[in-house]
Amino acid sequence: MMNPIYVRVWGDLACFTRPETKVERVSYPVITPSAARGLLESILYKPQFRWRVRRIAVRSPINFINIRRNELKSKASIQNGRAVPILIDDDRTQRNTLALRDVDYVLEAEIEVRTEVHDSRDRSQESGIDLLQKSRAMAIRRIEKGQCFQQPCFGCREFPAYFERVTSEEMVVDPKINDDADFGWTLYEVFDLNRPIEWGATQENPAMTFFQAKLKKGILEIPPWEEVKKQLEAKA
Repeated sequence: MMNPIYVRVWGDLACFTRPETKVERVSYPVITPSAARGLLESILYKPQFRWRVRRIAVRSPINFINIRRNELKSKASIQNGRAVPILIDDDRTQRNTLALRDVDYVLEAEIEVRTEVHDSRDRSQESGIDLLQKSRAMAIRRIEKGQCFQQPCFGCREFPAYFERVTSEEMVVDPKINDDADFGWTLYEVFDLNRPIEWGATQENPAMTFFQAKLKKGILEIPPWEEVKKQLEAKA
């Protein structure tokens, strides 16, 4: 296992929606592992590896903010090759969002090579170690330069996330910022991370997994996927 990569991510607003709230969004108190993984994948993603978030440092007080917005009930659609117009006055509705404000995290993450990935078009003869080293170097380079494939966000597209590379020293959090807390069952993932990836394919019928989220001294410990995926095996 190589040394982990430390990435500080921060922003004005965030919403990591609880799955039990359907219409109006209610955020978890902290960023979820799936949201952290998605944020890192917006910086660098390849199907040959996956990001594993090991720990999350919560560097700012957990504060909620209530936002009421006008939203549309319908999605844009196309019929006979033409876009169907939406009449805003007839389709508009007000919804509340219980979001987080002024969030600041440090993600301790590492890159794991996916040995189950197979692609007949990939003629590379790279070993797992070579791929790991090259991917890690590429990720560090992109983080330091502020490069990304798409703008990272905190749960919703309208809540952008900013990032920079930091050292392990930034994982030390003042215990006065947030008290130790048990957040209960928290969303871990919505995909089976062990499912073989096929180019251009998406997973059907994704199944959610959860873990017991506990904040201790400002640190949220994330269990490995191997422990959490037992939930999927129990449902099978």
